[in-house]
Amino acid sequence: MYSAKETAKLTGLSTATLRYYEKEKLLPPIARNSQKYRQYTDEDIEWIKMIQCMRMANIPIHSIKEYVSLLILGGETLEQRFTMVQNHMENIKKQMANFQNAFDLTQKKLLFYEKLLEDSSHKNMSYREEWKLFNHGEN
Repeated sequence: MYSAKETAKLTGLSTATLRYYEKEKLLPPIARNSQKYRQYTDEDIEWIKMIQCMRMANIPIHSIKEYVSLLILGGETLEQRFTMVQNHMENIKKQMANFQNAFDLTQKKLLFYEKLLEDSSHKNMSYREEWKLFNHGEN
């Protein structure tokens, strides 16, 4: 069993976020000790990690909430959960493509600046000249 503080440290979340997750029913009910302090189990930690993973994939809280409530209902919701995960997978693929495009452009811009820094004659270049050079390779 882990205290809220220990759980926060293990998951990298704040205790406020852990309370929020519980309040929003993203977690199953968390056990309490005799002093009413939250006591998290290894299973709770894994559940929190699942939610973190979903949040990193930009899945909205309301969708996570829906998924969790379906998960708690059990096997009768398997098809609904499958469809949800399938849809989220498509969204993640789109995000990955967008990140790849952003990465490629950033890498291209970095190489462009490295070349400019090698030649001091570019220090007085206007932003329009730079833009033209970057996009069309014209001097």
